[in-house]
Amino acid sequence: MRKYFLLSALLLLTACGFHPIYGARSDDGTPVAEQLNQVAIENIAERRGQILRNELIDKMYGKGRPDHPLYHLVVRLRAAEENIAVQSNAISTRTMLNSYGDYALQDAQGKEILKGTAHSVTSFSTLADQYANLAAEEDAIDRTFSEISEQIVNRLSLYFAEKKPDASAAPSSSSKP
Repeated sequence: MRKYFLLSALLLLTACGFHPIYGARSDDGTPVAEQLNQVAIENIAERRGQILRNELIDKMYGKGRPDHPLYHLVVRLRAAEENIAVQSNAISTRTMLNSYGDYALQDAQGKEILKGTAHSVTSFSTLADQYANLAAEEDAIDRTFSEISEQIVNRLSLYFAEKKPDASAAPSSSSKP
């Protein structure tokens, strides 16, 4: 019975038109991984921007940085820290980090072809020990920008997977958050 269920699930999955996003494509399109490798990631301001840019580089450049990129990715960060879990003596025991990454993908001529916002909320414990507090904050920052970079790469991948080989028009607004 279990084999029958697995076989029918596999047949239904192939019938729906499912195909791996990073795999080779048969419709003369370039694989998504190769297109991600053709995106130059512009510098992002401040230390947190460097962390995000390094995350994006790690996720997008499987074959090294492009010599002559076809696209440019511009990212602007917004972040706010808020003290939550405030005790009666006005000491905070928890901090929430609310971060946004506004991104725009541009073609080689500078025309914006995709834009959106990636968002992450992370919290960390505020401790009495200064070193432990700094380590908790750095860990929260790393988790936040790892999540934001993952969202940006996923949205770019979806754009490249849906893009027709000769089309340079932006995708529908459904790809924006």
